[in-house]
Amino acid sequence: MSLFEWFKPDENSIIVKTATSKGPGKPAVPITVADIRRGKVRDPLGYENEVVLFVRANKADRKAARK
Repeated sequence: MSLFEWFKPDENSIIVKTATSKGPGKPAVPITVADIRRGKVRDPLGYENEVVLFVRANKADRKAARK
């Protein structure tokens, strides 16, 4: 059992972030846990966006690397 299942059993109801679609009109689209697992999210107008996650070093480490 995952941690998310303790709070809500449906992954489609756990909104992680709201982002702007890249499609026409650029509507706001909520990104859920299920969307992240699929790698795609569809906006209200039907445009399909890819979900991409980035991991980067914290700000202090990035500043130290520049010196």
